[in-house]
Amino acid sequence: MLSRLIYFSEERDVGVHGVLRILDEARAGNEAEGITGVLAFDRRWFLQCLEGPRDALTRKFLTIARDQRHSGVTLIAFEEAGARLFPDWTMGAMSVDTLDRDAFHPPSMTAATALRTLRSLQATGATM
Repeated sequence: MLSRLIYFSEERDVGVHGVLRILDEARAGNEAEGITGVLAFDRRWFLQCLEGPRDALTRKFLTIARDQRHSGVTLIAFEEAGARLFPDWTMGAMSVDTLDRDAFHPPSMTAATALRTLRSLQATGATM
């Protein structure tokens, strides 16, 4: 069964090089687990959508929640998905530093607004 998990967390001063390390680790592990997804970030927040088998997503989320590079890991949604929204990315990434600071505030997002935000960023083609 395909599932979708969306969460946000506060970034713990990892900087650009730290984000690149997170992406490298995620891409290697996600491919092996059948997980796809996208990570949006600015200098304060991470917003991530992961898609794949429910048990693999559960393990991944628990790992993220224990990761010292994240603070305040908060689940927004964990639901069944009919199809992948990010099928081509073992882990796509988009910096949202160019957006208005008030426009990217994951704690105020619902699952629907988080997905809209991620899909709209995906449409810009600005991925790492």
